[in-house]
Amino acid sequence: MSLFGLRGRKFLDALQHHPSFPGSRFRLPCPPYDNPAYWDQLYKGMTYDMVNEWGDVDLCSALMQFNYQVVSIFHGESTDDVLAIDNDNSSRRQIISTTTFANWMDITQLSTPEEAMQAYLQQQQQYRHHNSSSNSKTNEAILILGCGNSKLGEQLLINSFIGPILQLDVSSKVMQLMTQRYQKYLSQASVKRMEFLVDDATTGLTSVEPESVGGGVIDKGLLDVLHCSLGRISSSSEEREGDDDNEDCRDNNMIQKIMSSVHNVLQPSRPFVFFSRSEPQWMLRRVFGHDDYYDLVTGGYISRSNRQQQRQRKRKRLWKDVKVVKLLDHDLFLYKIVKADGE
Repeated sequence: MSLFGLRGRKFLDALQHHPSFPGSRFRLPCPPYDNPAYWDQLYKGMTYDMVNEWGDVDLCSALMQFNYQVVSIFHGESTDDVLAIDNDNSSRRQIISTTTFANWMDITQLSTPEEAMQAYLQQQQQYRHHNSSSNSKTNEAILILGCGNSKLGEQLLINSFIGPILQLDVSSKVMQLMTQRYQKYLSQASVKRMEFLVDDATTGLTSVEPESVGGGVIDKGLLDVLHCSLGRISSSSEEREGDDDNEDCRDNNMIQKIMSSVHNVLQPSRPFVFFSRSEPQWMLRRVFGHDDYYDLVTGGYISRSNRQQQRQRKRKRLWKDVKVVKLLDHDLFLYKIVKADGE
């Protein structure tokens, strides 16, 4: 069993959360992915033509069209209502389906890059004509979180997606390398549809305007590597207490700050798509927290005290339509979480 595949990750996730495991501070064996200095040091010795694709997955070889099975997003309760939900999901995940990246993201893929360019220019002309503000535009902008030196952004343009493509990373060093690599889409381009941003998703994505991303947000590995490096997921009681001195709570807050940042820049009903080797019972708890995870996947079937129910009713629903699939030709799970409609 490889520790770097789905079975290995399942074992490690279960191990670090097992109640009888000695030492709740156990963390998966990995570098300090949550430290920006680590990434700058990593890219320091690289050149602009070097490429690293997380999970060895890129758009052309794996995602243009892919086979998948639906994965249950619920795990771990024993009430009859919840078990009924889980059993229904179990029957569906036996079905093998095929889709395209464009369908999964619900965005437009045209026949040629020239057609995509023309569609982008027409959109820009319409915006100028109607004098629309940038955060009210209906657009197909795609934001790539933690892009590193991946070719995903270029592949989106080559394969006739409209864009623009916003590539973001916390490492200024890798952004320098990417800018050097892609001058043909920047200073040498008659129409600029690619942009590089140095920003930290844990601090609010201040370089991207609120509700300006109308295509979707893609993360190929940021949440996954942070999940690996952050250790045990804090318990439901720890989350409610909100103990800032608790290391596990601070770690979970880092992931949930990224989710908040993504929510802020997405337009309503647009997707956040990310990859992971961790199963939904761990990954969705990490990104939503225990209570929101259970409310989301069970529709509120979990019993709560009156105070908890009142607090839940007061919270605005931020996300909807959570879907997780297993990529059958790759050792990965693919997540899609859609921003809830505006009020």
